[in-house]
Amino acid sequence: MRGFAIESEIRHSCHVHARLLDAFIALTQAELNRHGPGFIEESLSELLEALHNERKAFGAIGGVIPASLVLVENAA
Repeated sequence: MRGFAIESEIRHSCHVHARLLDAFIALTQAELNRHGPGFIEESLSELLEALHNERKAFGAIGGVIPASLVLVENAA
C-alpha cells in the first residue's frame, strides 16, 4: 500500500511541475513575441527549447500531456 501512496505523490508532484512549466513556457513565448531578431530573440528561443524538453520529461514521468500537444494531435 505504501508503494502506491509514493507513486501517487510522485504523479501529483509531476502534475504540479508540469503546470508550472506550462505557465512559464506561455510567459516566455509571450515575451519572445514582443522582440524582433537579435540576441534577446535567440536567448528566449533557446530557453523555450530547454523548457519544452524539461516539460516532456515531466510528462513522461507523470503521464501528463501538455495541452498544446493535445490540441495538435486532436486537430489531425
